[in-house]
Amino acid sequence: MPSTPVVVPPVDAPTLVLGVGTEHRGDDAVGLRVAERLRSSAPPAGATVLTLSTDGTRLIDAWDGAGLVVVVDALSSGGRPGAVERIEVGAAPLPSSTRLSSTHGISLAEAVALGQSLRRMPSRLVIYAIEGRRFGIGEPLSAEVEAAVAPVARRVAEEIARAPALRPDREAPHA
Repeated sequence: MPSTPVVVPPVDAPTLVLGVGTEHRGDDAVGLRVAERLRSSAPPAGATVLTLSTDGTRLIDAWDGAGLVVVVDALSSGGRPGAVERIEVGAAPLPSSTRLSSTHGISLAEAVALGQSLRRMPSRLVIYAIEGRRFGIGEPLSAEVEAAVAPVARRVAEEIARAPALRPDREAPHA
């Protein structure tokens, strides 16, 4: 069966880090904390670091037309608090077992599904989901989730550094 070439975005396609969450909702703020950590240390070269704390549909506007997008968000699946799951999003919907936290309009998983339906996805989307323990109003990050912030920020920076350089004159390897 012939493979379909993957089109490489133009060289000016942005690389984005999107820290997602809601301030003052316990572990739901972990994406915001990782983004702050990246900004305060040294943002990954060539990447823009943003935070989003509103409806998930804003994610689609943020990542539309981007090259590589790394999203960091809280996960609520009953796993060990502070555990990190890396998800490379392809053409298929996210697994139904992936319950990304949402304390607002639509979740990250729903935003991915909508973006796929509308064909408004970045060229490459990677999600770092951090298992949360508490999501109550006014609660701080749990100790387990707080301990995951620095290692996840480091992994995100490494992910961006390893990403292949985007060149408009060639295609990516065939999938």
